[in-house]
Amino acid sequence: MPYRLFCLLMAAVGIQAQQTPSINDTQIINLTPGLATQCGFSFKFDPMGNAMFFASLQNCFSQNMAVASGYKMTAVVFSPSKNVMNVDEVQRKGYAIANTPTRLVLRSPHNAEETYLQNVAGVPMRVLSTSTFFEQKWLVTRVDATAVCPTPEAVAFTPEVITWYMPKHIDPLFSSDAFTMLEVYMGIDAKRLDTEEMAARNYSVLVTEAHIIVEIPVGAVGGNFKSHIQDDQYFVTYTIEPMLELLWIEEVAHENTSYKVLFPITTPPMARPPQVRNLPPSVTGNCDQENFHITVDYRNQEPFFVVLVGKRLLNHEFAQQYLTEGDTDFTITLPFSSPDAVFELVHSSVRSRLDVALLNPYNNMTIKYFSLACSFLKTLTECFSNGTMTALAVKVESAPGLNPGQLTLSDPACGPTYSDDRFAYFHFTVNSCGTTRKFINNVMLYENEISLPDELEVKLNATTSSEEEYQLKVSCYYVANITRTLAFLTRPRDNEPFAETGTGRLMVRMRLAQDASYNTFHQEEDYPVVTYLRQPLHFEVELTTSSDPKVALVLDHCWATLNEDRDSRPRWNLIINGCENPEDPYRVVFHPVEADARVRFPPHVKRFEAYMFSFAGDAVEPSGQVFVHCDVVICDASSPTGGPCSGQCVNQDNLKRGRSCFMLFRPWQTITELIGSLSLSTGQRHVKDFFEERHVYVSSGYILWV
Repeated sequence: MPYRLFCLLMAAVGIQAQQTPSINDTQIINLTPGLATQCGFSFKFDPMGNAMFFASLQNCFSQNMAVASGYKMTAVVFSPSKNVMNVDEVQRKGYAIANTPTRLVLRSPHNAEETYLQNVAGVPMRVLSTSTFFEQKWLVTRVDATAVCPTPEAVAFTPEVITWYMPKHIDPLFSSDAFTMLEVYMGIDAKRLDTEEMAARNYSVLVTEAHIIVEIPVGAVGGNFKSHIQDDQYFVTYTIEPMLELLWIEEVAHENTSYKVLFPITTPPMARPPQVRNLPPSVTGNCDQENFHITVDYRNQEPFFVVLVGKRLLNHEFAQQYLTEGDTDFTITLPFSSPDAVFELVHSSVRSRLDVALLNPYNNMTIKYFSLACSFLKTLTECFSNGTMTALAVKVESAPGLNPGQLTLSDPACGPTYSDDRFAYFHFTVNSCGTTRKFINNVMLYENEISLPDELEVKLNATTSSEEEYQLKVSCYYVANITRTLAFLTRPRDNEPFAETGTGRLMVRMRLAQDASYNTFHQEEDYPVVTYLRQPLHFEVELTTSSDPKVALVLDHCWATLNEDRDSRPRWNLIINGCENPEDPYRVVFHPVEADARVRFPPHVKRFEAYMFSFAGDAVEPSGQVFVHCDVVICDASSPTGGPCSGQCVNQDNLKRGRSCFMLFRPWQTITELIGSLSLSTGQRHVKDFFEERHVYVSSGYILWV
């Protein structure tokens, strides 16, 4: 029979540890029920008949280091009887009392003489209340401690539900009525359960003004049935050991109090006929291109089992979303990417596996186990006719420490466009990221590989030597030559297209702003403007004479020359077909235009930023003049027709940096004069030497790009 006991653990600083029984390696002590209760041991059998032995860390035979603080435990007073005992008397009565440098431990049988019953909020509770005295010369220290445990009368039974009532305000443990309950947790067999696990087992915890009410279905997972024969009749009892953990704070003391109780509960005998079972239910499964389909056939029997899908119990919410029920069977349909499935890496390819177990609800024994693994190649890799590929890399079971966000394609510079703790998604073209191509008859095969960079692979293997190397091959097939048949119909137009005719004049101007705000601009008398190499120049091109909101100005081409002739050579392109020159180490940057007091129609204005540059070449000597030219296109903003009217390019950050030196000169300064004010690095010294041999002047009114 089980032996119930109190275990009281109190903090006590500076108290000398008491002598504990000592044993050597060969000594055997008969652990009687009384000694087990006194010393902090318990013993029971699990539903399968396995012996389970429990020992407190503060048991009588654990070796605690004594600390000499000068205090000596002298007496224990039990309330409300006021019985006073010394330490030897306490131990002879079956109690255990000991202390460590920081704890006082008092252990008592559940129905000991000095315990008493107290009605707390209508619930009978058993209480042990003590005062322990410690002496040191002329000083006496008292430690008051109280333990409160539920009694069987705190539980109500029906054939379907066990209900346990726990007072919310446990009077013997409180010094006032004003308190705040901070935490309430439930567990089974001393293990705390989260909300999802409680819901899967149909447990419930209700906190009211006076009570904390725990409800457990009879036969729920976590407990077990036991058979009994009485007067030639068959009975069963159901046993479960729930746990409650409470944390509260009293407004007067301003200290947190933690309370934990483990409460074994056994139902009264219930007359139930023994269940006669045939062979277990069958489990089968198959896959389509996206889902697992698991069918459980229980063959006209009562479904005497619970279902574990992956690591999750099949509860009501799970069933509503994924389960289809028949007369004698049910089917679970789960996507391959479900968190209940695991991924396996097999010969550089990935497959998804779903494990399903049928468990006995009384003892959690496995009735049937089934595992289904399938490949989902179409879902993991997609190939598009425009020459792009997408690939989904997954975290596999054999590499639990893998961070999918660190995976790359064959080119380590090509990382995922999206990743989380289970997946990494890649999007790339077949002529990039190290993709290889080979021809097989009339088919082009493009292949790439997803893996960790070498340095990360080495680091991962160093920390988790059991993990396998992650390598996932992705491929796309394209037919090199193929003929398609296209059918189409024609019909005559209802009317001929026509255009409205009229006359008008469109004026476009280009100006240089003084800064990136584009609020003020250089006037004609400001030129030439003095600046330095790599300094930004902010240009604005504006359609000035139109008030039509349906038209838009687009920069088609912009370039620089050494004279006024727009077709002269040399020529350097700044904007090509509406986009930055890809060969320019200092690409132009387009700036958005917002409506304000000056700009009424933003589509009529385009702004771009360019950096000072130099015409370089042995055959051409630097000139004192540089001209910037632009071709623009006026488009119908409501119906762009492609080409330049499809829109201006989006800004792109330019990370390249050159070593050239650029300046804007005053007309009266020579190159030699300006060079004297510059500090050039060794790599720029040849620029200084070149310019010192020549005196180049700047004509007024022109920007000099050297």
